[in-house]
Amino acid sequence: MRILALDTATWICSVALVRDGDVRAERIERTVASHAGTLPRLVDEVLAEAGERPERGDAVAVAIGPGSFTGLRIGLSFAKGLAFASGLAIVGVPTLDALALAALPWTGVLCAALDARKQEIYAALFTRDDGMCEDGTHDGGAIVRLGEPVAVRARALAEVLTPPCSVIGDAVEAYGGVFREVLGAGVDLLASDAHPPRASALARLAAARLARDPRGDDLVTLAPGYIRPPEAELTQSAGAPSAPLLASSFVDKVRLLY
Repeated sequence: MRILALDTATWICSVALVRDGDVRAERIERTVASHAGTLPRLVDEVLAEAGERPERGDAVAVAIGPGSFTGLRIGLSFAKGLAFASGLAIVGVPTLDALALAALPWTGVLCAALDARKQEIYAALFTRDDGMCEDGTHDGGAIVRLGEPVAVRARALAEVLTPPCSVIGDAVEAYGGVFREVLGAGVDLLASDAHPPRASALARLAAARLARDPRGDDLVTLAPGYIRPPEAELTQSAGAPSAPLLASSFVDKVRLLY
C-alpha cells in the first residue's frame, strides 16, 4: 500500500510517499507564510521523485493536531480533497505522536512540545514501556504516550519533567531557556531545525491504523484536534492561561502502534 503523508501542523511542511514501509521520497521545508502554496509544490516534488502516486485503495495520512490552526486546516482540506478525488482512505494522525516517533533514541521521558503562542505550549509526554503485552510477549520497549496532549505554560511543564528527559519540537526555540533553567543539564533540547517533523513517521502510524482498520477515518467527520479553541471561539480574555497542568495529566499509557 502507498501512503501519501502530509504534516502542516507547524511552520515546517513535510510530505512523504511511503510504500509498504519503504520511504520512496520525502520533502521537509520551513515556510515563512502559509502552507497553501508550499504543500501542493512539495506533493508534486515527492511524487515526481518517487515516480509513482497513490491510487484507489491506497491512503493519505494527515497531521490533525495540535498545531497551527491555519496549517491544520490547510493540510486536512488538501488531504480530504485528494482522498475524495482519488478514492483513497484517509487517516488522521496526532501531531505529537508522529513527532515522538521521529525523535532520535532517547532515555527517560520524551516531551514533544510545540509553541502554541499566548505563552503556552502544546505538549505530550512519552516513555518506553518495557512490560509484557496482553498476549504474553515482550513489547521490546514500545513507545507509549502518557495521557492526552495539553496546552500549558512552559514553566509549569518543565516543573513536571524529571531528568533525564528530552524535549523535541519548535517549543525548544521559544522556551528552551526555561527548560534549561528548571532542569539544568538533565534535559536534552532537540530543536526543530535539527529534528524536524517527518511525514514518514506520520505514515508509519497511519499504516498501523490501516492494518487494524483498512477503512481509516470518516472523510466527512474527520476534524482537527485543536486542544485549545480557535481565536474566534475564545470566550476568555486573550491573556488568560489554560487550566493549570497537573502531574495526574500524564498517567494513563496510550501505546503508539507502528
